Amino acid sequence: MESVSKNVANVLSTLTILSCLFLKVPQICYIRQKKSAEGIFIQAMLMEVFGFSIMTLYNYTNNYGIMTYLEYPIILLQVYVMFYYVLKYKRLLCLSIVPITAIAYVSAVIGFVIGVLPKNILSYLVPLCTPLSGFAKVTYIYGIVSEDNADAVSLTTWFISVATNLARIYTVYIDSADFKLMVNFSISTLLSTAVLGTAMYYKHRCAPRRRRKTRSCSHCD
Repeated sequence: MESVSKNVANVLSTLTILSCLFLKVPQICYIRQKKSAEGIFIQAMLMEVFGFSIMTLYNYTNNYGIMTYLEYPIILLQVYVMFYYVLKYKRLLCLSIVPITAIAYVSAVIGFVIGVLPKNILSYLVPLCTPLSGFAKVTYIYGIVSEDNADAVSLTTWFISVATNLARIYTVYIDSADFKLMVNFSISTLLSTAVLGTAMYYKHRCAPRRRRKTRSCSHCD
């Protein structure tokens, strides 16, 4: 029975990782094509780098199975590339604080990896990842409700988010039963479900309105 659970966990981990391989690629291509990072906030990107780095280092330093967290470094690499283009098109690469911050960040990461910095610090930082992720998702919900429109929201993206977070609850339970990680994924699942549900509601609600608008435009023609 235990081997079956492990096999199921491995399959779910593989599917989760595959779904994250190209998560940021469309956004990166869009920025490069438009040569603009308008509407993308540096603060939001810093929170992403901060959150994914903490989760990657926490799992790595605790020697958890690589398949239970491989999506974090995969997404993190994509965020690095996206961050570069955002800084480039916002004309911020020339600021002296950019290389200084980059050196400090790399030094901290290396410090945790080689054990110079105590991994206990990461245990205190992991709970911060949940409110960071939660704030971003609550902002999505607020945007949909305030605009009374969900046309710009991809249901597929949020469905994948719900599915991968649910899968991670199971894989973490089987691999380590780490309480902090399970709470993090549980809250993330609930918030992603809330975004998905809100988007589905407003897409359904706005559909008749769009049809009426289309008919009126056709009559005008």
